[in-house]
Formats: sequence, C-alpha cells, structure tokens
Amino acid sequence: MADEDKPEHEIDLKYEKNKQIDLKEKSYSTRQVETSVALLASPETEVVLEALLFISKYADFNRNNLLALIKTDIIEKLFENFHKNICILRVSLRLLSVMLDTEDAICEMDQEKYDPQIVEISQMYIDSKDQHVKQFCVEILAKIANSCRITTLIFKTDLFNPIFDNMKAAKDTNILYYTMLLFYELIDAPAAVTMLSECPKFDLSIIMSDLNHKEERISNMALDIVEKLSRYGLTFLQESFRKLSLVEKMFKIIMDDEKTNQHSIAIRVIHNCLNSEETCSYFVESLEFLELCQWVKICHPKFLLPIIEVFIKLTSIPELKQTLFDLSVEESILYFYRFKNKSVINKTCEAVSNMTTHKYCCEAMLTPVIAGTLIEILENQTDEEDPFNEVVLKTVFHFIRRYYKAMDIFLSKNFKIILLDYFFGKVHVIKEESFLMILEILYRCMAHPVYQQEFMNEQILNEVLKWFQSNCVKAASLCCEIMTNILTLDDFRKFFFQKSGPQIFLNILKSAEDINLITQILYFIFACFVYENLAMAFLHNGLLAALKNYNELIFEKIPICKRLFIMALEFYPPIKFYETGRMEITDKLPNKFYLINGQWHGSFPFLEVLEMLYVSPYPTIYLIDYSYEVVKTPNLQGFSQSSLKSSKSSSKSLSTLSVPSAPSVFNINYGQITRDIFLPRYIYHLKKFEQVMEGPMEKRICFLAEYVDTLLSGPTAKLTAPQKIHEYKLHIQCLKKKLGNNIIPIGFLRLGFHCERALLFKALADKICIPCSLVKGSLRIYWNEVALFENVDNETRIRFYVVDLMHDLGNLMLVGSREANKYCNIN
Repeated sequence: MADEDKPEHEIDLKYEKNKQIDLKEKSYSTRQVETSVALLASPETEVVLEALLFISKYADFNRNNLLALIKTDIIEKLFENFHKNICILRVSLRLLSVMLDTEDAICEMDQEKYDPQIVEISQMYIDSKDQHVKQFCVEILAKIANSCRITTLIFKTDLFNPIFDNMKAAKDTNILYYTMLLFYELIDAPAAVTMLSECPKFDLSIIMSDLNHKEERISNMALDIVEKLSRYGLTFLQESFRKLSLVEKMFKIIMDDEKTNQHSIAIRVIHNCLNSEETCSYFVESLEFLELCQWVKICHPKFLLPIIEVFIKLTSIPELKQTLFDLSVEESILYFYRFKNKSVINKTCEAVSNMTTHKYCCEAMLTPVIAGTLIEILENQTDEEDPFNEVVLKTVFHFIRRYYKAMDIFLSKNFKIILLDYFFGKVHVIKEESFLMILEILYRCMAHPVYQQEFMNEQILNEVLKWFQSNCVKAASLCCEIMTNILTLDDFRKFFFQKSGPQIFLNILKSAEDINLITQILYFIFACFVYENLAMAFLHNGLLAALKNYNELIFEKIPICKRLFIMALEFYPPIKFYETGRMEITDKLPNKFYLINGQWHGSFPFLEVLEMLYVSPYPTIYLIDYSYEVVKTPNLQGFSQSSLKSSKSSSKSLSTLSVPSAPSVFNINYGQITRDIFLPRYIYHLKKFEQVMEGPMEKRICFLAEYVDTLLSGPTAKLTAPQKIHEYKLHIQCLKKKLGNNIIPIGFLRLGFHCERALLFKALADKICIPCSLVKGSLRIYWNEVALFENVDNETRIRFYVVDLMHDLGNLMLVGSREANKYCNIN
C-alpha cells in the first residue's frame, strides 16, 4: 500500500518510530548516502520517505555530514518532493532546516533559482494548519532572513500579521521562539520597521509580555527584539514603549541579580530610550526610578558607568531640575564618587555640572567633603584618558560660577596652587575650553575683594597682558575683563604704565575684528578716563584716530564707541576743537587751551609733549593761559595795588606753576612755553567796568568786542589791508623770535584778525559770564556765536548771533542770515 493511501496518523507513527532509532548504533557509508539521495527522485513515495529518514539521521549524526550533503545538490531535490504527501513535506522541511544551520546551505539558498520555493515556504507558513509544517517553515525563514535579498523577497507576502498572530496564539515554544527570531531578523531593515506602523495586528504588548516568559531563550529573544526596536527611536514605537513602561521594566531587570545575562541588553535598551524624546524622562517620578536611586548606592561598581548615563541625561533637561532636587537625586549622583574609576568620575562630574544650574541643588551638593574630593582628583594627573583632569576642572568651574560661596570653599582646600599651576604650566597642553575656564576662575578671584590683593602680583599680570595680545579672541576678552576689574588698584595702574599698556590696547583695538573683544577694550578705555594720566596716555597714543577708523556699522553695534569718542573730545578741549572746529557755548576754555593757526599734517600735537621734548611746532599755536590772576594787596601807605599770583583754578592744567612773587614782563622762558602775564590783567580790567558788565547782554557783548579790537588793532589804525597783514606777520615773527618758540600766549598779541580776535573774545567772555562759542570756518575764518533770550511770537526763545569783531564792532548777526554767512565766509 503506497504512503499516499495510508492514513496520516499511521505515517506519523512510522516517522516517529524511525526517528527514535539510536543514531550512534547506525553506521553509514558514502555509497549508502549517495544511494539515498538518488532515491529522492523515485516516483514511489514509500521509497522517498525511507530515503529522507535515512538522510535525516545521517544529517543529525554529525555536522560534517551536512557539508557533504550540500555538495550532492540535495536542496534542489528536497524542493521537488514538497508536493508528494504531508509526511514527505514535513521531513523535507525539517532536513532543510537542519542543513541551514551551516553557512554553506544559507549561501546555496541565497540564489535566484530558489526564489519561488522561498516564497512558497513563506506562503506555507502563513496558510498551513499543520503545526509541524508551520514550525519547520518558520525555522527556515528565520535562518535565511539575515540575507537582505531574501528579506526583500519574502516581504512580497504579508508576513507581519501572521507573525503577530502566531506570537499571540502559539502554544508550542519552538514555534514561538522561531517566529520571534524571524521577526528579529526582519526588522533589521529600516523599511520593514516603518511598515509596522501600518500593520493592523502589530502590538508591542505581545512582545513585552514575553519578557517574563518562563523559558529563558524566549524572554531573551523578546528583550533582543525590544532592544533592536528601541534603537530606531521611531516616534510610534517610543510612544508605545512609554505606555508599556519599558524603562521601568529595564530598571527591574538590572536590579534583579537572577537576570545577569540580560543586564547588558537592558542597559542598551535604557540608553536607546534616553536618546528618544518620548522616553528619555517620563519615568522620573516612578517607583522603579526611586528604587534605582537607592540601589546605585550599594550596587556593584560595574553598573556605575552605564547607569550614570541615565543621570547625565536627566540632569541635562532644565524642566526636570526642580523635580530631581525634590527627589534628592543629587545625593545618589554624589555616591558615584566612591568608585575611583576615571571614566565614572568624569561622567559623574558631567552630571554634577548639569545639576549646578539649579541654585539650591548647587548649594546642597558642594560640601567640604565633595570639594576635597574634587581637589584630590585634580592633584592626581596620572590618568592617560584625561591626564589633566579637564572634566573635573569643568565641574569646579561650574561650582565657582554658580555658587557665591564656592570660591571660599575651594580656596580653603589649596586650590590656588592648582589654579596657578594650570595657568602658568599647562595652558599649552589643555584644551582651549579648559584654558578659558581657568581664565574665568582667575578673573573671579581677582575681582573678589577678599582675594584681589592675594592674586595681584607682577607674574600674573604679565601673563594676563601676554594672553590679551594672543590670537585667541575669547582669551583676550577675558583678560581685558580681568584688567577692567582691577583698574582701581594703584599697583595695576603702575604696572600698566610700565608695560606701555595704552599702546598695547590701541594696537589690539586697531587690528581686532571680533565685536565682543572690541567692546571689552572700549569699556576698559572708558573706565580709564576716570584717571587723568591714563586718559592722556590713550589720547597721546592715537585713541581718536583708532575710533575714527570704524565705520557707522560698528558705532551702531557698539554704542559705547560713540560715547567714548565724545568723552575723549570733552576730556581734552584742544583736541575737541581740532577735530570738530567748534567750542560750544557750554564749553568753557580750560587753562592751557590752545589752537593751531594754520595747516597741520600728522597726529595732533600735545602741548606737554612739545614742552617735554623742547620742540617748537612749525605752525603758530595760540595759547590761553589762566595760570595767574590779578589781586589787590594793600601797601605800606594804606593804598591798594594790584599784583599777579598763581591761579588756583580747578580747570584741567597741563602744568602747574607756583611763583613766590609777581613775575616781570621781561621774564621770558626762552625756547619753552612762556607764562601769559597779560591775559589776567585784561580780565581784571574788564571786571572793573561793573556798570557795563551788569547791563544788558547786547551792550556787554558790544563792549567786549570793542575791548578786543582795542587790544589787537595794532599801533597804527589807519592802514590798508595788505599793510595790516604785513605788519601782523612782522609782529608774529618778532614774538616767535623773542619767545624762542612758535607757541604764543594770546595775551602777548597786539595785532590780530579773525582767529586771534575770536580766540581772545572767547577767553575773556568765559570769565565775565557771556555765553559764547568759538567756531572755525574755512580759509582761517573764525567767529564767535552768542546766545540771547528774545521774545518771539509771545514766547521767550534762545536765538544765536554771530559777533562782528572785524568791521562793525559788536554788531550781532543772526546765525544763518545772509550777513552772518558773508562774515563767516559761508557760501
């Protein structure tokens, strides 16, 4: 009776009996195996079944036998027997599954000629009701699914839905295991994973439920699947994991000593979840996380390095800082310092640094014990991975930056020696970020009123000034901030002058392109203008020229740039008039104000520099010298007489002169600047005309104009213009020869035109309370503008007038009028 005519249960019974034969008692010969393989082509099913059983026993006996069978082209013959009967199908599928345990068989299967058979196996897995067929089919598919080509092929059939049906309903553990293995292999392809979102029967809870399966291989496979899915970080997967409390389950696995073989995979799952926004922090308030926080205090050190990543991620999320502090998570983090592994310490420092952004947490964490631990680590520099302890240094830096008491705590632990060792000895071997942290800590030390003097020494200042000139823009900015904060110290200002600090700063300012660095330098210079000697040093070295080189965009981006420019002009009126050609009504001429009458090429000449170098400028310079004033002193006969004494004016003075007695008209300081003994007499004479000086402003202005004309009209009034010019030139040359200098005090002049008259008018007006400006026009034309209150349209307004000092003396011409423009040579 043929096999296809026998009942199915009889065939199964025969198969099972043959399967139970002791393989070790059976001896095989190559001829027998070859004969059995050849018999597979027999049309008689009984013969084929016997041959298959014989070959199966042969294959089970030794792995080397599998390699010999593959060379006989048995795989192709097995496929040809798929449709003879159910028993032959089962044995053929089982034999194929066994053979696929070898790489050679998998390579043989990975050929296009077997594609129809692979698709057929997939379809049998989906449609077959026979459990044996389903089991062997899923085993075969699981073993060949690691080939990308085959995976793409079998995706032509709808595999995912049957897979989840089988995982959910499977009672046979083999079927369940290989179904999970098949799924595990299929999801290697990202395209396959994305298809899961469209699969109606996809349910992660099926896989998650198998994490607690009693059979270890299945629970391990479930964990492997979860690890692989979590690695993709897809939103729909992570949302499901969150709902199923995946991270909490992983915490339980890690804390379970009986699941040591799953610890490493569970840790990888946690790390995968930490990289996903959906699952990185939802578990913070869970009971499992709180248990983990307590468990890390006593756990084996091998867990510290992977678990600290959890705390690093959580502490990096600003919204969680308060929750973590409420749960005292920082205490658990600090326990990681108990393990002296450098990698653990560095990771712990990273988490601690993150937590320092929370004010109360920062204060709670920094205890003398923790500070001592960090200092001890900084002192130990034998580690190869991080030889200079830059991670720990960063933690110390964050404590000092964010907690006002941290400076005291660390400096009490011998931190100063370590800090200076980094600053002087390791700046070229540590990262730029670390060096900038060193600089900021040093900045805070030098800005601290308690430690400022302790860190104030020439060696540190030299190093700060050196790094200010470096190519590192951030370092230069920090060094500039350091110097700005210690500018109030006399020792620093003395050092700054000795090292030509103003020149260095201006050189950097001219070449700097970074907006922040330029701003820092300008703030430093701005602060320097509190000190007259520093302000003058910056002006001498060309501050205004440097500022004028900036375009309008810089002035818009850095508002202090314009403020500094204006302040520099206001600080030194002679240079303000040189740059702007105008002294306003509110600008009073200070002692030693001067202007250059003529063209000047080059940088602005400073009077004290010319005097110190014994240099006479080529063009004529007119000087306003208020050094003396006339006072009345009684003589022996009871009459009063006038004499000169040194002025105590509070105005800025370039030099101070103290004389015990009134100087003589003939006391000429030849070759240097001679003091003006005439200007104070003019002021004294004007103040004696009380009736005029207390009258209407128009009359006072007219009187002063006539007085100036009297002083500067020369000995001969009736001369032509060319004659007056010739006489003026002779007068100036005589004065220069007599003084031995081209710097002429205004009081020595006896003849003058627009420039001389306008300057003398302004010098006298300032002393007798006439609001007056001094303006320079073109072609050496100078004039004065005065302010008068007038009633215009029933309103009191201020109007400005030009004073005629040349033709119609004292005549007031409204500014902007044709008459005024003609006088000022304004077209």
